[in-house]
Amino acid sequence: MSPENPFEKQGNGHGDLGVLAGGVAIVTGGASGIGLALVEAAIAHGMHPVIADIEATAIAEAESTLAEAAEAAGLTILGCHCDVSSEEAVQAMAERIDATFPDQPISLLACNAGVGAGGGVLAAQQSDWDFVLGVNLMGPVYCIRTFVPKMLEQGSPGSVMATSSQDGLCASQGVYGVSKHACVALMEGLHGEVGERLTTHVLCPNVVATNIVTSERNRPDRYGGPRQAHPGAMHIQDRFKEHGIPPSQCAAQVFEAMQDGTFYVMAESEDDPGYVHLEVETRMNSILSHERPFRPQSQLIRKVFSSG
Repeated sequence: MSPENPFEKQGNGHGDLGVLAGGVAIVTGGASGIGLALVEAAIAHGMHPVIADIEATAIAEAESTLAEAAEAAGLTILGCHCDVSSEEAVQAMAERIDATFPDQPISLLACNAGVGAGGGVLAAQQSDWDFVLGVNLMGPVYCIRTFVPKMLEQGSPGSVMATSSQDGLCASQGVYGVSKHACVALMEGLHGEVGERLTTHVLCPNVVATNIVTSERNRPDRYGGPRQAHPGAMHIQDRFKEHGIPPSQCAAQVFEAMQDGTFYVMAESEDDPGYVHLEVETRMNSILSHERPFRPQSQLIRKVFSSG
């Protein structure tokens, strides 16, 4: 690793995450799913967690759940109600963070908030594009523009990650796929700009046991307002919970990547080992061979979306 990188290597070739202790970990979408698991991991590594989420009730529940662990570690939890698709909301969150932690550096920025919605390229309405790209792409953009300059200015060790998807690496479909490809490109661009001073990472998991299938419940009014999930979506969400990767596995792999300096974090299910790698290989081969886009079959996805 470059000597300019603040994560100095240990004798075993790994970075020392202990240098992040005492700093602040900002996690968007932090009240549930992968975000909550990242918050738990941040506490375990001695960071003050900022739980940023659009669901106020979920924030309160997360704060209550984690209060004992944070108190035992001498850490302060800050819950922030924040719609990351609004730059003004992100800036307001930054002011609260500055007021609460005036002397602590930002050790981790986890741009994790995401929505699974939108439909196909032709079927999606303008409000669908605005909603999905607003959260999945502009959310990370606003957070990066707001917090990364501060992280660079403070001159201390830090990491920036964003949660994309396997759909950000393969021949994916619809508005969601567009947003997740853009998220990967965003982080690749950021790595080129700050990778010698901050560690950067993009998480691209297979199906994860979260509530993303029903994320229309959090659609802001300016994008058409909340929408109730149809019975089919609820069935798929149950399948996600039953067969998906545990969020804790994703969080653990992110922190391993922070330690090892790994940029692409491909979290895969034991039911479908190597599938994300196969998707990437298939897509690259299609490009180099001038073939049409093709996506290999996934045993896990077939299981999740089956009618049985």
